[in-house]
Amino acid sequence: MLEHMDTTEFINLTAGPTRGTPGHHLSTDDELRALIEAQNLARDLARRVAAHTNSPVQAALFARAAEDAHRTAAHARLLAAGTARRTLAHELPETTFDALAAIHQNPSDYLTGVSSLPHDPATVPTGRLVFKDTTEFLAGFLHIGFYEARERVRAIDRLLPGTDIHGIHTPARFPVLAKDLADGTADPAEIGTAARKLDKLTPQINQHPNPTLLAGKLEDQVAESVRREDPRTTAKLLTGIQTTLEDGAKDIPEEILRTKTGMFYRGTTGGLGEFLLRTLPRDTEALLAMCASTDNPRTKAGDRDGLLAQARTTTNTDGNGSNGSNGSNDQSTSSETAAPSTSFPDFLVDPTTGTPLTDPETIRNLSLDPEDPDTRLNSNGNGLVPLAKIATPDTMNTTTYGPDGLTPPQRHLQGLLNLLKTAGQARTGKKTIGLPSPTTVVIATLNELRGLAETHGITGRGQKLTPAELRQTLCNGGALPITLNGKSQILDLGREERFFPDYMREAILGIYGGCLFPGCTVPPEHCEIDHDEQWATGGTTNINQGRPLCTSHHHARHTGLLTVTRDLDGLFSVILPKFMDPEQQPRRNAYWRTPTQNPPLF
Repeated sequence: MLEHMDTTEFINLTAGPTRGTPGHHLSTDDELRALIEAQNLARDLARRVAAHTNSPVQAALFARAAEDAHRTAAHARLLAAGTARRTLAHELPETTFDALAAIHQNPSDYLTGVSSLPHDPATVPTGRLVFKDTTEFLAGFLHIGFYEARERVRAIDRLLPGTDIHGIHTPARFPVLAKDLADGTADPAEIGTAARKLDKLTPQINQHPNPTLLAGKLEDQVAESVRREDPRTTAKLLTGIQTTLEDGAKDIPEEILRTKTGMFYRGTTGGLGEFLLRTLPRDTEALLAMCASTDNPRTKAGDRDGLLAQARTTTNTDGNGSNGSNGSNDQSTSSETAAPSTSFPDFLVDPTTGTPLTDPETIRNLSLDPEDPDTRLNSNGNGLVPLAKIATPDTMNTTTYGPDGLTPPQRHLQGLLNLLKTAGQARTGKKTIGLPSPTTVVIATLNELRGLAETHGITGRGQKLTPAELRQTLCNGGALPITLNGKSQILDLGREERFFPDYMREAILGIYGGCLFPGCTVPPEHCEIDHDEQWATGGTTNINQGRPLCTSHHHARHTGLLTVTRDLDGLFSVILPKFMDPEQQPRRNAYWRTPTQNPPLF
């Protein structure tokens, strides 16, 4: 009978070769065997109940039991991550990972005691590690996403007790939420989200006269909401707490503001890329000044015809100031649109007669109300605008089209794109520190260029272009025409040069998109080009012999932790370690390119 059986008795019952032996001292191996047996039993029992239950009453209890199992498993995952970090499991050698993967796939011999686990390393590991840290270990060994693995590692300190560098026990950062997670009294995902958001509020809480007391009260409120309310209510509570903390601070320190700044890419939806931009006040002023320049039709930056042409044709800059995209950006007007040389601009006319005004007092009375303190010169000094209407979201974000055929947001975007396209293109030919000079690489087949294909080109970062955008990009310049195996570039430098020149690098990155290792998200700009045959052993700098790898996976390749092979389509693929891919099939990174997007090399 299993009735009232405690954990120790169950472990004794499943303790491999010593199961049921009186006086047997239980080991960690026995506990691990019992855990695997219990998981197998729970999995089988769940399937049995689901197959045999026809009672709604039993189904309701089954749902609660399954939810309890889910919450228990979530806490166990966090405990396992904490144990892996504490024991430095990521430093194990590849042979150990292979053996563990084989035991996990077929644990029967281990459960019965016929086989045992590999021995722990007797010495400190030397050379290149399989995984550099616990996050990489969780992602690679458990086959989970990098961001999920990183969140588990971060949650260890938030929701698990630990020890400091002196070996002194320390409680979890959020003890109330940690207890709820351990007891299974709330949804683990909501507990993790609440802990993460409270953690982000720590800088604001620390500005309070008694931060410890405030932090405890806020955690109690949030924990109670997680237990009793739905996720939307808890999210509203956390938003309200954040608003209260921010409103209560009269002078928010810059270090707090800086934690929220940045340009955040929200993905591409419906063919449109979405970004969220948060800036410090001084940077906000610079952006607003740019918007003001593009909103002023009497400047080169705000030339209405030029901006409209650029927005419609996505014309790239040519570096000579044409179309107002480069060159002088002062407040002077172009020769075609300049007003006659008079004392006052020609747009100041008498509202009744329509004739130009020349009397200073009349103009002053029409344009400036000295009794209205809300009226000021605008930031350009070229007009009089109510202060409340300067740089307000209502005026800047309106979707009403102006006489030039553009909305203010479209006009501002075009100005920003013009800045990006001219960045780093100094007349001296030298690049500027901190000022990138972005280059667009477009990949297209011959049929796509001829307009004979239903598909379209893609950029170096995987953005799909419509046929019209493809033609415009290639016609307007700024794109690198790369013909694989063509005669326009030297594709084979042999032994004359070790490092791949920029044009070869761009071509190779255009083929693969980014790091070759499956799932690697390192941007292509940070990748290194690896020779198929090492340069030291006679390898050549040939475009057909290069493949991109990030620094980490480049080292892994040279230390034998992964194998790169040429696939059937002529491109390179990776054979992962056996514990990660028991099938040992050539695989390629699909994060930057799907297999159908890779152009054939031969």
